[in-house]
Amino acid sequence: MIDIAIATCSYHPDLGPLDRGVIAELAELGIRATPLIWTDAKASLDPFAAVVVQSTWDSHLDPQAFVTWARRVHAQTALFNPLHLLEWNLNKRYLLELEQQGIPITPTLWVSAGSSVDLRNEVTARGWTRFVIKPVVSAGATETHVFDVAGIETAQATFDRLVARLDLMIQPYLLAFETEGERSYIFFDGVFSHAVRRPPTLKSAPRGFDQSHEMPPIEAELQLSRQVLAKIGETPVYARVDLATNNDGVVRLQEVELVEPCLFTSLAPGAQQRYARAIARRLPNAPK
Repeated sequence: MIDIAIATCSYHPDLGPLDRGVIAELAELGIRATPLIWTDAKASLDPFAAVVVQSTWDSHLDPQAFVTWARRVHAQTALFNPLHLLEWNLNKRYLLELEQQGIPITPTLWVSAGSSVDLRNEVTARGWTRFVIKPVVSAGATETHVFDVAGIETAQATFDRLVARLDLMIQPYLLAFETEGERSYIFFDGVFSHAVRRPPTLKSAPRGFDQSHEMPPIEAELQLSRQVLAKIGETPVYARVDLATNNDGVVRLQEVELVEPCLFTSLAPGAQQRYARAIARRLPNAPK
């Protein structure tokens, strides 16, 4: 048996519920996968031929500690996704890079920590009557705030509190979040695996994991997802591309998740096998 670790967080010690079935599929390939809590300072990497980052869903709380951990793993064994992809993907300014390469993203005002911004002027100039403020390094709904122009004073106070210590991004609120939700396209080793519709639950739980369901891929969206991955420059072991319809009716990239995305493998027949084989292909001496 080849031993690998699958990195997770302390509140999901057995991995995220929608993807933990990959452990059994890896065992079928002669690979023993052990969950590894990334914040466990006593955990040894010595037994493992590789570490796969999967459900480290608290990494945004201390991104520097996570990067330090990932660099330590990279120095000792194989790391998937690779270190440079993890570091690039942790900061949502990667969206700006993709936009500069022709990928349509939701219009975004990027604000560096310590900046002074008059929100009323900025959102009015852009015609945004409702907007979202969130950190560029975040996960889920952590410090994600939705405001109407009518509440601009409260929005300004929240913005000032956050920007004192964090880089921020401001985007128009998408009406699709209340109707059709987001669509996620999942790839293993660059090959499309399955698509998932995540329901309109931004107000309470924007990731909408529990109510998500598999959907047939929409060809234009699948092509856009492939274009996104092509711009990354190398093939990740796993990737999730999140798309949503903007208020102008154009489908745009919301995020490309390369660090610790929920991959919804339990929702699609054969997805866990495809995930396991993608991992195995990166391991020397493993069945392919």
